[in-house]
Amino acid sequence: MPGKHKNATISFRPSDWQRALIEERAALSGHPKKDFIARSCIYSNIVVVGKQENIKRIVDSLQEMQYVMREIAGQLESGDFSLSGDSYQELRQDYLALVVTVVDIIDGAAYLFDKTPDKDNQHWKADLELEQFRRILE
Repeated sequence: MPGKHKNATISFRPSDWQRALIEERAALSGHPKKDFIARSCIYSNIVVVGKQENIKRIVDSLQEMQYVMREIAGQLESGDFSLSGDSYQELRQDYLALVVTVVDIIDGAAYLFDKTPDKDNQHWKADLELEQFRRILE
């Protein structure tokens, strides 16, 4: 359809300095700018600002996920799984993204618990090709 795109657009307005850095880094990386930005966002460390609202949002998301997973487990055990294929794929995509993000946040916050991030696993996502990740989510 005209005017319709398959994937959503994410945009932002960097300062002139940020734009220059992003463009230079993308050029030197050998990746197209859109791939460089996507990979940088996906494979970088996540730094969470320690505001109570942010921590509560993470805890709330995990509690909601736990509740939904219990509901799904109950439905599977009873043989009454009510999600359609599309709904299941959407749920799978959302929870996979949440779990990957939470693991990254916890790894980035290791210093709070007098631990260091696992160096052997530090770049585990970088080993995944983006196409494989897209296939998992579809």
